Amino acid sequence: MANSDIIGAGQDTARRAPKKILDACCGGRMFWWNKSNPDVWFTDCRSVPKGAFANNWNPNWCVTPDEIVDFRNMPYQSNSFNMVVFDPPHLTSGSMKSVINKKYGLLNKQTWKQDVVDGFTECWRVLAVHGVLIFKWNEANIKAKELIREFPVEPLFGDFTGKTGATIWMTFFKTEESPVLGEESPAQNTVEICHTAPNSGRDAMPLTLWNDDK
Repeated sequence: MANSDIIGAGQDTARRAPKKILDACCGGRMFWWNKSNPDVWFTDCRSVPKGAFANNWNPNWCVTPDEIVDFRNMPYQSNSFNMVVFDPPHLTSGSMKSVINKKYGLLNKQTWKQDVVDGFTECWRVLAVHGVLIFKWNEANIKAKELIREFPVEPLFGDFTGKTGATIWMTFFKTEESPVLGEESPAQNTVEICHTAPNSGRDAMPLTLWNDDK
């Protein structure tokens, strides 16, 4: 798939937020209580139908975004969404023969940090003043502090969860004094930082796939 096929890449006109809440990389929407919440705009870099895995494993898993979007280069106006959820991929190692990696993908070992920081910057840009950004990360391969020190703003609070305590959720709040980040109509070249899910019917997308909670 060409970069121009991904919403956000090379777009000249930023749009208003379609809904109040943005999930910038929704994957299978696994942590959403209502997976069809009418207030949420679900975006992802891909669309994957049910039945993507062999032996009928996880047969109902699928990726059905409202819009295919590059989270590093989104087509929405600044200060658009009241809430943004940013749950990017976190894995940088392993084989694509692994079911987990086939399902959720791998970050590019060379560009992972800049890709995630760019994604956070875009999420912050489209977040409205007095809005909340929820960031989720898993420390399977990369410590959260390696990213936090690169983010342009500090979290209000956060805590580790999960069976191994390796998943962290952080909350950010945007005020009038918060730094202004990004531009409304970014047009940048993208690089491949993921592998496609099996049977997705797409070429390798210039985005990451999603994490093990999705």
